[in-house]
Amino acid sequence: MKLARQNNIIAIKSPKGTVMGFHAHNLQVAMLDDVVWEALSPSPSPSAELKEAREELLAWNNEQDARVSDAILPQGVRSLAINVAQLCNLKCTYCAAGGDGTFGDPMKEIDLEILYDQIRMLLHDVPNGGDFKFTFLGGEPLLAPDALRVIHRFAKLQVAGRNIRLKFDIVTNGTLVTPKNAELLASMNCHVTVSLDGPPEVNDLSRPTKAGKGSTAKALEGLANLVAVKDRLGSLAVGSVFGQHFTDVVATYKFLQPMALDSIRFDFAVGEGDGEASAKYVEGLSTVADMAFDLGGEGELRRLSMFDQYFRVLDAKKRIRNHCGAGKTHLHVDTRGSLTTCQWFVGVKDEQVGHGTSINQEALKEYADPLVEQHSCQTCWVRNLCGGGCMYVNKTKTGSKHKKDSEFCTRTRSIVAKGIEKYAEARYKTDHGVRSETH
Repeated sequence: MKLARQNNIIAIKSPKGTVMGFHAHNLQVAMLDDVVWEALSPSPSPSAELKEAREELLAWNNEQDARVSDAILPQGVRSLAINVAQLCNLKCTYCAAGGDGTFGDPMKEIDLEILYDQIRMLLHDVPNGGDFKFTFLGGEPLLAPDALRVIHRFAKLQVAGRNIRLKFDIVTNGTLVTPKNAELLASMNCHVTVSLDGPPEVNDLSRPTKAGKGSTAKALEGLANLVAVKDRLGSLAVGSVFGQHFTDVVATYKFLQPMALDSIRFDFAVGEGDGEASAKYVEGLSTVADMAFDLGGEGELRRLSMFDQYFRVLDAKKRIRNHCGAGKTHLHVDTRGSLTTCQWFVGVKDEQVGHGTSINQEALKEYADPLVEQHSCQTCWVRNLCGGGCMYVNKTKTGSKHKKDSEFCTRTRSIVAKGIEKYAEARYKTDHGVRSETH
């Protein structure tokens, strides 16, 4: 894939030779004539046709689309991730939670007394008619299913009569999803993500039990139990992690694609010297995007969560100013009641922003400005689809939350370019002009 740029206008030439245009500020996507690609290249004596194309590109660049605006985050915390347990029955090779799900501080079950006070405080500040999301994490949250049950019940009681919509998510390794636990999650209308990296020969190596045995068979059994109650779940997804331990995205997609999943999430585990793995991951994702689109068009492509997100942003014409809501709309609580802005900052004292119902508002001021500004992304053409990048990735790779990791940026630009290519294929038709919009 080749790219050319003129201010806000990005031209993307696919391996098939198709040229797409993207307006970075207006979030517009279009099919472009071949002459436009030539017009973006220097020419000492351009033809009349090239001059006309350049004038039209300049006019498009200067357009102000009244339909586009910045995505505005709600005021106050609207999402709480909860470490229900800081223990795990697996020992994943790339685990960032201390290698065993403990974050260096093992505790089988969260302190419910502290958590109840936090939930009561946070939900009190949600206006009637508002939304709030709880995400159950670990370790492995299904080591404490009774805690999930009582947390869900307590939260529902706090908003009784207030027309506040609660959403419950859980990320689990799937090995403890018995029929009983599947029924529990269904009763909560939970949005479930099962961590599974690929076929058994891969997943058993990257996600073994503490005894060193494979976990795939139990995870697939758990998935089957979830499929049995899928009509009462909020959604069912699988999350796969790639990195230096494994980069065959295509093999994982082929394994997961036939499953009855609403979405598939492919993440990259960052680490020192991960440039080669990152490039292979991007190459694999690009191949998978083509496979999915050829297999089932836009619908199948959008089962891949990252491409679904790009389609949503482009359709809504809402510029993303924050990669996530960490420290703005989102907090994370560990099993002892300590608060951070991100699950991956658990156990890092410098990253704590409170404990119990005491929140350090001064510490949160560091997060107040949009990440695209804090990370100096104003000239990056993917800024409004990326939202400034991940603070945890930055800190892991550069030592600072707000100093960009170049590998992340390169990886994101490549994936966004593929997303724009597929969006154009799905929504627009080629015409003989600088732009052709049919949507």
